[in-house]
Amino acid sequence: MELKKVLKIYSLLALLLTGCYKPMDALRDIYKAEMRYPKVVSDYVGEHFPCNPRTDSLIKIDTLYKDIEVICPPSDTLYDTINQIATKIITRPVKKYISIPSKTITITKYVQDSAKIRSLSLANSQTQLELKKCSEQKEKKSNWILWLVIALFCSLLLNVIQIKK
Repeated sequence: MELKKVLKIYSLLALLLTGCYKPMDALRDIYKAEMRYPKVVSDYVGEHFPCNPRTDSLIKIDTLYKDIEVICPPSDTLYDTINQIATKIITRPVKKYISIPSKTITITKYVQDSAKIRSLSLANSQTQLELKKCSEQKEKKSNWILWLVIALFCSLLLNVIQIKK
């Protein structure tokens, strides 16, 4: 009889000491393994979560006009085709502004690692399961509340009938 009590206490104590394997424990074990055997951890991670980067790029092309100052050389001679006279005109250099189109191309690239994508997809699937579970619970509770409202209505109806008699 005494032996059974001792066995029960030891088994209960063993259950309490072993506990559950929590995410924090898993993270601690990963850090420990990384410190002792980094090659094994890197091989495992590379095998199960290969680096397949997904690239999204956004290309934006913009056309701007730049104004450039151009100095035109003076014209030395002026030739008249009708009278066949060449006259020499001395002028100053002329400044002119010319608009030249220039293209600006902006390329923005977003690179995501496959491990991050896998982690987010796992988190998404877990939240989808939790959402489904919660919606089922809500439906069950709403059905239960509906029956309570019907029972309350019937009870009130019976009370009204008893008062009238």
